[in-house]
Amino acid sequence: MKKTIMSLITANENVDKFYLSNKILIDQLLKKFTNIYILNLYNLKIFTKKESIKCNTNLPKEIKIINFKNSDELKKFSTQYKIISISFIGKNLTDFKIQYFLKKINIKLIMIMYFSQIGNKMTIDVSIKNAVVARKHYFNKGFYHLFRILTILNIFPKIDLLFESNLEIINFIKNSRSKKIEKYLPFLKISYFKEVLPVNSIYFDSINILKQKKMPENKHIVYIDTHFDHADRTSREGEVNQINQEIFYNYLKIFLQKISKIYQKPIIIAKHPANKSNNKFYDFFEISKIPTNEAIFDSELTVFTVSSAILNAVFLKKKIINISSMLLGGYLQNMNRQYVKSLGLVSFDIDKDISLEKKLLDSELKKSVENYDQYINNKLILDGNNSPSKKISDIINERFF
Repeated sequence: MKKTIMSLITANENVDKFYLSNKILIDQLLKKFTNIYILNLYNLKIFTKKESIKCNTNLPKEIKIINFKNSDELKKFSTQYKIISISFIGKNLTDFKIQYFLKKINIKLIMIMYFSQIGNKMTIDVSIKNAVVARKHYFNKGFYHLFRILTILNIFPKIDLLFESNLEIINFIKNSRSKKIEKYLPFLKISYFKEVLPVNSIYFDSINILKQKKMPENKHIVYIDTHFDHADRTSREGEVNQINQEIFYNYLKIFLQKISKIYQKPIIIAKHPANKSNNKFYDFFEISKIPTNEAIFDSELTVFTVSSAILNAVFLKKKIINISSMLLGGYLQNMNRQYVKSLGLVSFDIDKDISLEKKLLDSELKKSVENYDQYINNKLILDGNNSPSKKISDIINERFF
């Protein structure tokens, strides 16, 4: 009889980054399971250069990393173990070979969607204007519907269990066309998600871990940095204009200095890990040496353009200022508007000369904080006072082990 193992499946050339991104979940899983396997299928991706994957992080000995060189190694491994896995595999064309072999080995797949992010769609953002420079984006996103057809045809695997923190998505799945068809023709089994369970968002765990360590200090204003030439932007719109970049950072510096002056708090920059820019803007302010969620936790006020990290501030009911600029380009500006609309935020266009008065701004920010409740109740806290990582670990153990 084959041994049943608990695993996480990824296709990532940076195992360190993958581990750190999922550390809260992995730590909770290790309380239930003797070993956790990280099955890295990066070298099974198509149209991707094969890599010799290395991991530099000093991981707990209970974590076993297996970097498969090819599909034969994966098939051989599957003959030795019954695999229960949380899947982090994408739906892009480059992942199709992986999806095909995951179906072949008859694995039990679990998916976790507890980031409650605002913005990106699974499908293409069509723009005739940027058709040439966005060809890579079209390539990555243009195959979602084909992916879905291949799951219906049982060529690709379906998800046995989805943990979801967004009530709108839960209701959408439960009332989808696939579920309605299955209700009358249950033998068809065409739904991508066989079962959906609600959980709280990951911010519930990350913030509570901080609360157990310390009290919030409210000692600074944090700017959550999303770099001007973010890859999501350039993949759709091409390389950024360097002159516009200098103008944007100058406007941003002026705005942050105004905010710092009226609140008498220093500005710290939570610089995005992928941002390698050495723009002189970053010389004017302190760069945070602590994780972004902790910088937000200790902040009096949070400022941002576009970043999912802002949901930490929403969860904590921190005062938030959104800033916009035409210089950010169409894609980031569209994302920016979605954040403002979804959360009811106070927002300023830094392209304009802005006059700020503390008493009036505080009043607007206080009203804005009251707008967070709907988002919190529908997309961040669906499951009372239950830790999502613990619930996920408990249910996987009960269902599959």
